[in-house]
Amino acid sequence: MRGRLMTGHRRSALITGAARRVGAYLARRLAALGYALHLHAHTGDLESTAADIRREFNVPVSTHRLDLRDADTVRAWAQTVKSDENPPTLVVNNASRFPGPHAITDIGPLTEGMFVHLVAATVLLEALPDAGGHAVNMLDSRLLLLDGERPGYELSKHALAHQTLLAAKRLAPKVRVNAISPGLLLPSPSHGEDELARLVLRRSPQYRAACLDDVAAALLFLESATSVTGQVIHVDAGEHLGAVENT
Repeated sequence: MRGRLMTGHRRSALITGAARRVGAYLARRLAALGYALHLHAHTGDLESTAADIRREFNVPVSTHRLDLRDADTVRAWAQTVKSDENPPTLVVNNASRFPGPHAITDIGPLTEGMFVHLVAATVLLEALPDAGGHAVNMLDSRLLLLDGERPGYELSKHALAHQTLLAAKRLAPKVRVNAISPGLLLPSPSHGEDELARLVLRRSPQYRAACLDDVAAALLFLESATSVTGQVIHVDAGEHLGAVENT
C-alpha cells in the first residue's frame, strides 16, 4: 500500500525538540499507541522525559542530543537512526528557534532559523526507511498574517511551509509530507497564564487558546489518513484568520 511500511514493521517516531512542551506531549501520545521513539533535544532534561515515557508506556525510547544548526551532524544522525532496529516511520520536525523581536536586516536569527527549521527538516527526510514513511512539519498559525516582528523566524518557517509542498510532491508515492500550524497553546516560559490570556483575547476569534489534545489529534489524523499529503492543518482557534474587530 502506498505511503505505508510493510506489514510487521513496528511504528517508530523521531521527534525533534522533545524534551518538554509540545514535543514531549506528542511523544507521550505516540507512545500510548505503541510507537518506539527517537527523542531529540539540544537543551532541556530529555533523559527524564524519556525515562517517564519508558516507565509509563513500556516502549523503546532512544535519546539524541545534538545541535540542529550543524547540518553534517544532522545528516550523520539521520543515517544512524535509519539503520536502528526501530527506524523512524514518522519524523516530526518540532524543534524551533523563537528569537525576540529583531530587525529584518539582522541575519543571525534568519541563519539560525533556516538551519533549525528548514535544513534540519529536509535532511531528516533521509532518516525515513526506503520503503516509505511520513514527515510532519510544525509551522505557526501567524505566518499568514505577516507580523514582521521576528522576520528571521517567519522567513524560515515560510520556507518550511513551501518545503512541505515540494517534498510531498517529489517524494510521492513512498513518502508523505504534511504540516501542522499551531496557534497560541501554552504560556511562554518567561511569562505566564495572564499573558497567554491577554494574547488570546487580542488574537483569537474563538477567544481561547488552542489545546495540545487537538494538536495531537491532527498528528494522529495525518498518520492514519494515508491519502493525505502536502496539507497544512491549522490548530489555532482561528488565529490565522486574524482577530475579530470589536464593534
